[in-house]
Amino acid sequence: MKPKQNFWIPTVLPVLLGLISCTTFTKEHPARQSKLVPAGFAMAQVPTWSRADLDFFLHGSMSTEVVPETVLRAFMRAYPDLFPSTDLSHLGAIPDNQFGWPVGFSRKRVPHLGGLSAVGVNCAVCHVGEVIPAAGGAPMRVLGVTSHFDAEAFFGSVILSTFRTADPGNMKKFLAACLAVNDPQSGDKGQALFVKEWQQQEQQIIAAISADPTGSKDLRPGALLHQISGDELRINYKLLSTGMDLSGLAHSTLKLFHNMRAALHIPDQPPPPAPPNGPGRNDPWRILSYSLLGVVTEPAPVKFGIVWNEDQRTWVHFDSNTRSPIIRNLAASLGLGAPLIEHHGVLDFANLQRHTALSEVIRPPRYPWTIDRAAAERGAKTYGARCASCHEGPQTDRRLHLLTEIQSDPNRARIFTPAVAEGFNQFFAQLQIAGYQPPQPPPLRSTQKYWSPGLAGVWARSPYLHNGSVRTMQELLTPPVGRAKTFHRGSRVFDAAQMGYSDEGAYVLDTTGPGNSNLGHDYGTDISADQKRELIEYLKTL
Repeated sequence: MKPKQNFWIPTVLPVLLGLISCTTFTKEHPARQSKLVPAGFAMAQVPTWSRADLDFFLHGSMSTEVVPETVLRAFMRAYPDLFPSTDLSHLGAIPDNQFGWPVGFSRKRVPHLGGLSAVGVNCAVCHVGEVIPAAGGAPMRVLGVTSHFDAEAFFGSVILSTFRTADPGNMKKFLAACLAVNDPQSGDKGQALFVKEWQQQEQQIIAAISADPTGSKDLRPGALLHQISGDELRINYKLLSTGMDLSGLAHSTLKLFHNMRAALHIPDQPPPPAPPNGPGRNDPWRILSYSLLGVVTEPAPVKFGIVWNEDQRTWVHFDSNTRSPIIRNLAASLGLGAPLIEHHGVLDFANLQRHTALSEVIRPPRYPWTIDRAAAERGAKTYGARCASCHEGPQTDRRLHLLTEIQSDPNRARIFTPAVAEGFNQFFAQLQIAGYQPPQPPPLRSTQKYWSPGLAGVWARSPYLHNGSVRTMQELLTPPVGRAKTFHRGSRVFDAAQMGYSDEGAYVLDTTGPGNSNLGHDYGTDISADQKRELIEYLKTL
C-alpha cells in the first residue's frame, strides 16, 4: 500500500484558531510552581540501566528532529503568544538546564533542515513525569509514566509559526529575531542595520514571498524535500554589512518551513482545526490511520500509555493491537518528524532499537509516601474479591474485554478495525529502512476490545481509563453518573487520599466531547466509603 502524500494531522494543529494561548498556561499555585526544580530519578525502576542509558532515554535521538534550534529560538522571540516560556514549561515540559532543552528533547544535525542542529522529541517527552506531594516537597520523577507534556500544542505552535512567517511583516520580525539569536553581539547596531537593509529591499522581499508563500515551488520531480544548505539560512552582522540578499534569505526560509511541514506530513495549506486533547493525551491511531493509510476515523483520544513491565506482555496498547515493540516506536518516529519518502523512512534504526530495548525493561515506581498498612491489609481482601479476577493472572487474551462489558468510551477500540490493521501490516511489510526487517508474523491486529492491565504502579497512573477521563481513583470508584463532567489537566500535585492529580491547570477536559466519555468501568463503585479508602491504600502497595 502506497503511503499517502500531502496528508494532514488533524490533532497536531488545534492552535490554528488561537487555542494555544488559552489552553497551555500552567496555573498551579505559585508556591507549588517554585518547587518544580530538577529532581533525581528512582533508578530502582531501571536496575539494568547505566547512567549513559538514562541520558540516552532522556535525550537520545529517534530521528524526529524537526525544527532547527536557531529557528525555534527565533520563533520564541517573534511569537511570545505561542511560546510564553523559553524552557517550554508552559507546555508541561520538564526543563533540563544542563542539556538546554526539556526532558524528552533530542538534538541532531539534519540534512533536509540545512544541516543545522535541530531538536525533536523522543519517548521520554511523553513517558517521564513529575509528581509533587500536596503538602509540598521535592518532586519525584517517574520513568514510564504518562507525562504532563502537551505535545499537540508544541507541534501546533511550531507549525503555526511557519504559516505566520509567510506574511511579510512577520517575516521581518522573524529574521530580526534570527539575527538576535545567531549574532547576539551585534545588539542594537545589528538590528538597526537589518531594518535599513529591509527597507531598501522590501519590494523584492515581498515579491519573493508572494511568488512562493509555501516554499513548495521548484522541488525536484518526485521529491518531497528541498535540498537546502546552511549558508542559505545564515544571517549575521557581517553579511548584512556587505548588502546580503534578504529576499533570497526569505525564500530559503520558506523552503525550510516546507521541509519541516513535509517531515510532519502536514500540507502547505493550513488544515481545519480540531479540538485539542490537552496535556498527556493525543489521538495517535487516528493520526496514523489518516497519514499513512488515508483512512478517516472518528476522534479517539487516549492518554500517553504507561511504559513499564512491557517485556511481560505479548501485545501492547489499550486494545492489545501491537505485538512488536519496534513497530510501536517506528510508528511514533514516522509520525513525529522522521521523513517518509514513498516507502523509505529516513531514520537511524539502531537508535530506535536502543530506545525500544530501554523502554522494555522499565519497572513500576514504588509509592514514595506513607501508607496506612492496617487499612491496606483490609483493602487487600476487597481487591482479591472485586479486582483480581480481571487485573491478575497470566497476561493472555483472557484480559481482553468486550466494549459492552467495560462500557467505557468505545472509540479507541472501535476505530482499529480489521481493515485498518491489515493496512498497517501491509505498510510495515513494505517499509524500507537500513537495518529494518519486516516482522513476522504480522505485527498488528484488531481486537475491538479493551485490555485489563496489571495494577503495579497504579498510584502513578492518574488520570484513569484509557482516555484519561477520570481524574482520581476515588472518582473511578464512584458510580459513573456521579463522576465530574469536567476537570483541569496539567497539575503535578498529587492528592494521596483520592490517589490522583489535583484539579488544577489551564486545560479543561470535557468528558462530554467525542472520545472523552468517563462512563463505564463501574466495578467497585458499590462498596462502602471505608472499603474504598482501604482499597486505595492497598493499591498504593502494588
